[in-house]
Amino acid sequence: MKALPKPRVLVASAVALAAMLAAAPAASAARPATFRVGAAARSTAPNVPVFSGGFGLSPPITRMHDPITVRAFYVAGRHHAVAFVTVDAQGYFAAYQESPTIGITDERAQAAKRISALRGAPRMSQGDIVIQATHTHAGPTLEGIWGPSPRVYLQLVHDRIVEALVAAARRARPAYLQSAIVDAGRLDTHVIDTDSYPGWANDGQLSVLRALDPRTRATIATFASVSVHGAHVRGDMARLLSADYFGWVRSALERKLGGVAVVGPATLGRQESPVEVTDVPTMQWFGHVVEGYVEQALGRARFITDPTVAGAEAFVQVPATNLSLLALNRGWSLPDAQKEQEAQLTGIYPIDRADSPPYLDANVLGTWLSALRIGRALYVSMPGEPFPEVSHSLRQHVRGAQSVTLLSKGQDDLGYFYPSWVYPFTAAYGSDHHIFNVAPQAGDQFIEGQLGLMPRIGFSTTPYVPPERMTTEYGRDTHPGLEALAAPLARDAKRKGRAPLVFEAIYTPPKASSSRPQGDRVLWRFGDGTTARTGFLDTGQDYGQGGLGPVGNVRVAHAMRVGRHTVKVSAINTDGQPASWQLPVRVFPRLSVQILVHRLHGSVYRLTTDVDGGDHPALALLWRFGDGRRAAGRSVVRSLTGARARHVSVSVVDASGSVARASRTLGPGA
Repeated sequence: MKALPKPRVLVASAVALAAMLAAAPAASAARPATFRVGAAARSTAPNVPVFSGGFGLSPPITRMHDPITVRAFYVAGRHHAVAFVTVDAQGYFAAYQESPTIGITDERAQAAKRISALRGAPRMSQGDIVIQATHTHAGPTLEGIWGPSPRVYLQLVHDRIVEALVAAARRARPAYLQSAIVDAGRLDTHVIDTDSYPGWANDGQLSVLRALDPRTRATIATFASVSVHGAHVRGDMARLLSADYFGWVRSALERKLGGVAVVGPATLGRQESPVEVTDVPTMQWFGHVVEGYVEQALGRARFITDPTVAGAEAFVQVPATNLSLLALNRGWSLPDAQKEQEAQLTGIYPIDRADSPPYLDANVLGTWLSALRIGRALYVSMPGEPFPEVSHSLRQHVRGAQSVTLLSKGQDDLGYFYPSWVYPFTAAYGSDHHIFNVAPQAGDQFIEGQLGLMPRIGFSTTPYVPPERMTTEYGRDTHPGLEALAAPLARDAKRKGRAPLVFEAIYTPPKASSSRPQGDRVLWRFGDGTTARTGFLDTGQDYGQGGLGPVGNVRVAHAMRVGRHTVKVSAINTDGQPASWQLPVRVFPRLSVQILVHRLHGSVYRLTTDVDGGDHPALALLWRFGDGRRAAGRSVVRSLTGARARHVSVSVVDASGSVARASRTLGPGA
């Protein structure tokens, strides 16, 4: 939440391929548990002009660069069901001043009631559903702060969320679930100054949950939780709406794997991308990096063998100490002209959150916490933007969970929060983290509240005793920072045995300095004897700086040979201070696929594949037929009558996200 501008030749036989498509990377000894899973998406394209949230006061916007949607992911066990929803918006409240029937709480209650009435569906309560905003900074504000939140649009979002949840439950079918986590910490800043406290530890966890058809292993739905802000496209300046990288990644996953993809934010507070506040092309480039991490995680995913599905919720009351936020909340009741006047005076529009009990009583804010369990994967709602110290404490004190994923902007939005010992640093590092924090102890309360829920869904806990400090290099911002990314970080080689990767360097000067790399260049060493000099993105100083600035050509493409490589980038700034960064990348042998045909009888054929190269396991095999039919799986049996139907193509996606395709037209006597 930001009110002011911020910078921001191995040939695989059919048997081998079957192993690739089994539990990744190796089959589990226990049989996968069977769930019922469904997913659905609904458009939230605005029916009136809306205002973009995340930076400065926004003009009214109607233009969309890419679709903004709500997406639901529903999982049912034998006796219980849970669901996740993402909403492409900057943030979302539990309830609103206009009506008690607008907002997350009512949506959860209505959807749970309607799903419980479906034939064969387990009963649900509102505590079994988590609704979170993606926190895109080119999405509509559903909160005020950056401009009005039109009631007609709030109602549209409300209705689409309930529709998506019910549709996901209606579509639920038998499924195996895979889950995994990977360290995607390179997506976040470490030594760069973009609101992230250089030298402080981040939460690099990226988690995935994928539902597969038990017979064909076709993807039913994918749910990925990424611990990075969606603040690359600045909607208020570009005057457009975008789902930011969340939308780019889910579109890529749906195109490659099939099914419905849901991508939402995990830990958010201080989790800043080094290439924030740039433009749409940079967002897409960054989305390619994120997509690679999601595919890497899917390649490591294991089948869930524990059939447990459970949910619990609790209502937490937070004594608020931030009187300015409370005043902005009360200010929503002013006439529109006075609200606009206040916004022009302060730069912040009033806040449209319910201001009566149970959500506000005097200075006490009330909000919901939910904890959901699928197998031994634990998902906890976070009503705002938790700092990494919150995720660290929760993981430290839960026992029996294989993973703990924080669902930021979930159930409500009370801004940034952190353990109380962090509070003094929020002003010292020159951020807005103290401005949009309701109370220093809010993070402690949410940690303790979630630890109280975990035993109710089968996990034990140990006592929380703050302060619990993560690895921190205080004073790191007195040195220059240099980081780099490659899109993608891994891929397969092309015909000449090399893979073109696109690299980019990002630089930040020491605190209170304007120094830059000498000659406005950084030096790349690619590990194969070749070098290059390029420009860089300059982050400047955060909080009011206004965004990243390109210095020269900021990207370089380099063709890497098959193998593991460590790419190094370095610079010496005009003050004589050195900075460097290392980036591991990997190139796999070229991925290719061939179609094998066995005629069973008449016009009935069995089609299988031979796969060569790539990164095991295969994530998807998708078939297309000339008559428009589609199928998935390592082997398909089809009756192919007519010339059009006998044209067959297949695509294979490996764990690096690389895609290989083959096609074949079968003769009448094939």
